[in-house]
Amino acid sequence: MWQFITDHGAALTVIVTAVTLVVWTVYGQLMAANQKRQQKTSLFIKQGDGTGFDSMCLFSNMGKESVYLRGVFIDLYTSDGERFTEVVEKDWQEEPAACTAQDIGQGPVGASQQLAVGPFRRLVLEAARKAGLNCGSDASDDDTLWQQLRSFKITAIVTVGPYEQIVGAERSFEVAPAEARLLPGRDGTILRQSASDAKSLQGYLMTLTEENS
Repeated sequence: MWQFITDHGAALTVIVTAVTLVVWTVYGQLMAANQKRQQKTSLFIKQGDGTGFDSMCLFSNMGKESVYLRGVFIDLYTSDGERFTEVVEKDWQEEPAACTAQDIGQGPVGASQQLAVGPFRRLVLEAARKAGLNCGSDASDDDTLWQQLRSFKITAIVTVGPYEQIVGAERSFEVAPAEARLLPGRDGTILRQSASDAKSLQGYLMTLTEENS
């Protein structure tokens, strides 16, 4: 054996070096993939506290780094095919105790943190009133509105990372007025993070800026 190693030492060195290089290359790729997976943006919009119109819209950041919530928008789709897009904001009952994202609906949302955007009923009613839809003669009677709606889509816009990449998290809900229920779309939360998405989402944010100016 020793004689074989001595006679083929150079060839064996090349083979060992090549195998070592392959092992370290694979290991490096696995490490890079794991790092990329850990840095991946992971956002969810969920329905909490039941399935009715008063159920809660929840926004969750399950990524490994904080994101900055810039705004929440709703697309309303009526039964006659019309679409209305409006920004929704916190409904102030009293002055906020602090300036957290939970309190004001904008701001940093830490890793593994969840915040309540608000009851779906209030969010939809606010968007509908801004869009000029018929919400009924009585502010407490919104049956007219729910009969008009086929579905709606919630879009939460955040910026991520040191370069402030714009990312949107959106989820659709079907309206079942006869049962007074909201049915989450089967596709779950869809992330919008392409270059074309960023341009579209930036347009949404410009609308928010114009409303607050």
